[in-house]
Formats: sequence, C-alpha cells, structure tokens
Amino acid sequence: MSEPTAKPKRAGSRKSLNAANLESLGAGSLADLLMQVAGDYPAVKRLLRLELAGRVGASDLAAEIVKRLDLIEESRARVHWRRYKEFVRDLDMHRAAIAGRLAELDPALALSLLVRLVGLQGAINERANDAKGEIEAVLRTAVEDAARVAPLIKLADPRLGDQLLDLVSRSGSGLATELLDAAGPSLSAEAVASLRHKLEMTMTARKRPNSGLIAAAQRLADMAGDVDAYIGYFTPSQMVLPPIGARIALRLLRAGRLAEARQALERSTPRSAASGPLTFKPVDGGEWDETMIALLDAEGDAAGAQAARWESFEATLSPARLRDYLKRLPDFDDVEAEEKAFAYARARADLHKALEFLVSWPALGQAADLILQRRSELRGEDEALFAPAAQVLAERYPAAAALLLRAMILDIVRSGRTEDYKTAQRYLQEAASLAPGLTDADIESHESFAGRIAQFRRWS
Repeated sequence: MSEPTAKPKRAGSRKSLNAANLESLGAGSLADLLMQVAGDYPAVKRLLRLELAGRVGASDLAAEIVKRLDLIEESRARVHWRRYKEFVRDLDMHRAAIAGRLAELDPALALSLLVRLVGLQGAINERANDAKGEIEAVLRTAVEDAARVAPLIKLADPRLGDQLLDLVSRSGSGLATELLDAAGPSLSAEAVASLRHKLEMTMTARKRPNSGLIAAAQRLADMAGDVDAYIGYFTPSQMVLPPIGARIALRLLRAGRLAEARQALERSTPRSAASGPLTFKPVDGGEWDETMIALLDAEGDAAGAQAARWESFEATLSPARLRDYLKRLPDFDDVEAEEKAFAYARARADLHKALEFLVSWPALGQAADLILQRRSELRGEDEALFAPAAQVLAERYPAAAALLLRAMILDIVRSGRTEDYKTAQRYLQEAASLAPGLTDADIESHESFAGRIAQFRRWS
C-alpha cells in the first residue's frame, strides 16, 4: 500500500493577503507594486536598497548603511513625536542589516559599523525625546550584536581601537564600556596594549577623568590580565564597598593570590557580617558571598565552603545556591537536605520569598501547601510572582492557584485601580474555571467570592 502524498498548502481565498497569493502575482508584478510603494514610503525604499546592496557585496551594503548613519549624525532637525516610531524602526532596520547580512559577508566591517551606530547615541539624544527608551533599546541590541559578531573576526580593522577610544572618551553612557567589552574578543594583545596606552594619555590630559573612562580602563586591564592595574583604578574609599571588594578578590583569586584575595574580602566585609573572625557571614547572596565561597574552596576548606553555601541559602533562599550545595553531598544525603530546605523555606517569615523559591525550584506541592496554610498573608500586589505561579499550579493544585488569583483581584478592587479591572475580570474567569477544585470547606466558594467582588464600584 503506497504512502499518501502530502497535500499542497492552500492559499485560501484568492483575494487574501498572504505569501502564496502574492507569489502567484509573479516577480514582474510584485516589482512594479514595490516600486509604487517605495515612491510613497521612504522607509520601504531604504529597505529595498539595503536588500539590493546586500546582494552585490559587503562594501556596497556598508556604503548604503554609512550614508544613512551620516545623515542621522549630521541632521539637526528634531524628531517630532509623530515620527518617533518611524525613526526607531528605521534605526533598527539598519542595525539588523549590519548584524545580519553584513555580518555574514564581513564580520569586521559589521563590528566597525555597530560601534559607529552606538556612537550616534549622543547626536540622537539631542534630536529625540526617548522617554520610552525605544531608541536606547535598539542601541543596546546593537551592543549584544557586537558581542555575537566579535568572536567571528579573524583580523580586526586596525582603526577599531581608535573608534572605541573615541566612543568611550566622549560618551557618558554605560553602553560605551559595554560595547568595549563586547568588542574585546576581536582585539589582539597588541591592539589592547595600544588602546590602553592611548586611554592613559587621554586620562592624564584630563584633571578629573570621568567614570566612563575609568570603567573603560578597567575593562582593558581585565583584557590584558593586569590585576594590579585593575585594582589601581579604585580609591581606598571604594575598596571597602562589598561589591568592589568582591570584584577585586575574584581577580586576585583567579591569579592564585589567595592571601590578597582574603584581605580584599576582609577589608570590604559587609556591616551585617562584620562581627567575629571572617569565615563566612551570609549577606545577600551576591558577589561578596559568592567570592567568599570560592575563596574557601581555593584554600582547601571544602567543609567551610559547604557550610557557607547552606548559610547563604538560608539568608537568600537562592535556588542556585541550594543546587550548588546539594550536588556536593554524598548519595541520598541530598534528598534529606532538600526536604530540610523546603521546611526551612516554608517557615520563613517572608511568605512571598518562600513561595518564589518553591515555585522556581520547582516544588509545587510544597508551594500549594504553603499557600493554603498561610493564605491570610498573601499580598496581591505581587503580581509578577502570583500570576505565573497561579498558571503552573492550576492543573494539579487548583485551590492554591485560585487563592493567588483572588489575592490579585482583591488588591486591584480594594485599591480602586479601575484601569486594571479588565485584568482582574480575566483573573476572575480563570478562578471560575478552577472552582470544581475548591474542595476544602474552609475556602470560600467561587460564587460567594464573585458576589463580593461585584459590589465594588464600577466593577461591571
């Protein structure tokens, strides 16, 4: 018996606007239509030019992009709020062309143009009100593109270092140093050394170099593996700050300078951990904690490091810290330790922090029990936690999910946030679908709860 042949995709109505029907018009007709549209819409014309230039080669595509970037940089006209969206789309279209087709043809040239694009931030900010942050989002994506493109480059443009130096010298934006990081893999040791020298000269010429220049100098010191230079850019008052002390200690640790790493941590011990000899005092699960644990491991104090992981988990309920702790336990001990962790979390005063941990682990049964037992403590304003938690709990633990939905609904109506009533009504519909799972007599019926909500002003 022969296999049935696959049916061709149907275009539906011949008048429907879809790819299949447009293909049936033929290349000639489509080209005529595009030329008509391009005449009325400059953005379409620019997109078509980019596509055609990309077919010719890297230099032609780059020239087309540079022409547009030059125009953006040289223009002094304000970007009217009515043209803001169009401007953002145009900027992102050129970013995509650089990071896409041009990066395929010539990664080094693409990286250079990504640096040029990010360097337009100052000129653009003078012309446009970016209150929505959409322009910055395009430029931030360009930095991410640079991080992807840089490792593909075999031989970087020798002018790239000067481009980066110019950018960090005149920009007060953190994007400049992030871009320097992103471009790092494309820079040779000689290029890094040259860039460091030029940056030092720039900083010396300025009596008070700005934080952007200092951050860039630290990035370059990191690239060169120069720990002492990295440390030297911090002032003594900065070195006592826990995050700074942790960053210094981490680099010393990587260089095998354990005693100095411990000194850096001791010097920056957080106030909440400052009593007694320094072994480990959990703070917030951040850089200082993590570096201290790494130091204990490097010093050969495996038991101390393991105890520190547990203490850090207790302080933060960090799933990552608990996993790090469990994977170092002997077989079967990890099961008992996991149960101990669940019990500890459920006993925490901060119900929401405990719920966040149990849902993300995931330990959904534990999370559901916690919700049912401590339902009176639920605060519905924590929608970022409650909404996804209700979704994952709904199938197996409908009562717990319904309580989370109700808490969010009550928070909206009690605070009179009428602009969020549509969201609350959607939550109420979801809660209604869970009503058959409300088997606990202590839980108010859905009908009763819905009746109470209906009494609030402007609900329906």
